[in-house]
Amino acid sequence: MKKIIATVIVLILCLSMTIVCYAGDVPEGLLSEDGAKVFLGTVENYTTKDIPSAPYTVIDSVEVIPNEKIKGEVEIGTKQTYYRCHSTLELKSNVEYLFGYFDENNFYIYEIESRTDKQFKLVDSDKHDMTKRFEDYLNEGAFARAEQERSTLGQQISFAEFLYKKPSLSSSGIEKVLFRYQDELYEVDKDEFFEIAENIMITNVKNEPLHDYVAKPKQPDPYTTTLYIDLLGADNKGICFGAVSRFGEVDRYSLSMGRLMRKDYEMEKEDLKKLYALIDVEMENDNNAVIGGADAPTDIIIKDNTNIIVLSVCIGLLIIAFIVGFIIIKKKR
Repeated sequence: MKKIIATVIVLILCLSMTIVCYAGDVPEGLLSEDGAKVFLGTVENYTTKDIPSAPYTVIDSVEVIPNEKIKGEVEIGTKQTYYRCHSTLELKSNVEYLFGYFDENNFYIYEIESRTDKQFKLVDSDKHDMTKRFEDYLNEGAFARAEQERSTLGQQISFAEFLYKKPSLSSSGIEKVLFRYQDELYEVDKDEFFEIAENIMITNVKNEPLHDYVAKPKQPDPYTTTLYIDLLGADNKGICFGAVSRFGEVDRYSLSMGRLMRKDYEMEKEDLKKLYALIDVEMENDNNAVIGGADAPTDIIIKDNTNIIVLSVCIGLLIIAFIVGFIIIKKKR
């Protein structure tokens, strides 16, 4: 009976960690969230939990002194304590690790195999896709660009620059522009799109959930009314992409991504109409919300249901364990 209970506890722990780690794609979330932190730091001390029969050490808390900021509001040289660490590492004191932080419930630790001025090699990146993606984003400079973008909140850039930051769309090698709206695919004139995109200005805003996620909590599906833009090169190879909600919320997002779409920039209503005009469809709206720009909803709050989901799963597994244990005891009698 004790072995059964211990096994169930380990199963609960593993399952709860899996839900938290993979529900939002950690590397992509750390990139897109303005409030996320990514930094190098030295572990000064840590505590662990004693979980019977657990195949690895369970980290309870970590005291860290940040040494170098990569992204976010990080206080260098100030000791900080983090809890609920999602890691199976056997930590060592006075060793530098790479850390990713969303909030008090989501804190990740990565072990560094080697590092130069421009390149990271993370331990087990060849075994775990999520770690490999994190490593690639670091080495490609994606986090550096995300930090630069985070520092320009309130500033404007052209929609063309948002989609393709290199010299210009016209010199990007793009051969085809595809719009997807309500499951219909449209090919639009690329030169006409380039001209419109160059003249649409979008404002960098703090990442927030889309309006429809909050306004329609029982029908959280803004994807059906989102305009997806794919820019393809030779042999239909994707070069860049983006998405705009019906409220002018702009994100570098595609349907193939695992994370949720969020508001990264805002587009004015009249500019959004210019994009819809390219495919000759009318955009959907409702009478209680304003599209785009300074008048767009700013008081939207969405709750993170991760803990509720994990707690529900844990309770369910405990109930199952209790029933199984009861049946076993009854049979023995």
